[in-house]
Amino acid sequence: MPTEYSISDIIISELTNDSFYVGTFEGAEDPDICWPHRHDFYSLVWFTSGFGVNVIDFEEFNIQSNRLFLTEPKQVHNWSYSVDTRGYILVFDEHIIQNLSLELSGSAYYDLNPDTAVFFKALIENLIVETKVKDHFNDRIINAGVSLLLLNLKRLFPQSKHRIKSEEFLRFSKLISETVSAGLSVTDYADKLHVTPEKLNEICKENCGDSPKKIIQDKKITESKRLLYFTDLSIKEVAYRLGFEDSSYFSRIFKHKTGL
Repeated sequence: MPTEYSISDIIISELTNDSFYVGTFEGAEDPDICWPHRHDFYSLVWFTSGFGVNVIDFEEFNIQSNRLFLTEPKQVHNWSYSVDTRGYILVFDEHIIQNLSLELSGSAYYDLNPDTAVFFKALIENLIVETKVKDHFNDRIINAGVSLLLLNLKRLFPQSKHRIKSEEFLRFSKLISETVSAGLSVTDYADKLHVTPEKLNEICKENCGDSPKKIIQDKKITESKRLLYFTDLSIKEVAYRLGFEDSSYFSRIFKHKTGL
């Protein structure tokens, strides 16, 4: 599998807080890391100029002016960009957003209009300044600044699949990610969340319109793509690792979900 990096692996010399970093894209150091790779943190990269390609979990997206990318923990990531590329980078651990009841998934990027770009630039540059202030308000102001940025991202792009999720759904989603290889059933997840399977189905339908079974399968298929591409495991071994007792059933599900 691709190497997984923490914030301190990516940002070395300038890091003053191992759970958060903000700075200019062109000013960030170029660490000696393996490509492609994945992170154990959230990464928000706003390209203000330049061009190239950003690859997130096997999907290619064009890098262009005023396009903002949001990459989640565990997503496999690679990119190539022009030497004149400029912008901002903000990385943060999950605990910074855990009280927002936001699920940061669905859209890989957002295109900012000129007015939105002015607002976001002021907000991010204020965060850059705040990282240089050392007092007992510092962490709380940074947390509030990141929260303000993310909440405004949601407000400005209501057409995306993002919306505020219930805490129960977010716990379910996180639990699947942590146990994707455990082969747990819907009933198993319901038991771990201390709800009935019927209640879990209701929670999922209300929050994203899908059943718990479909949500579990979608996460398994994403992880299976990573295993098939980045490891030497056979199809049967991948199926077994992800909790499928029958590799033929796994193959049918994979083809149904991906067309491959």
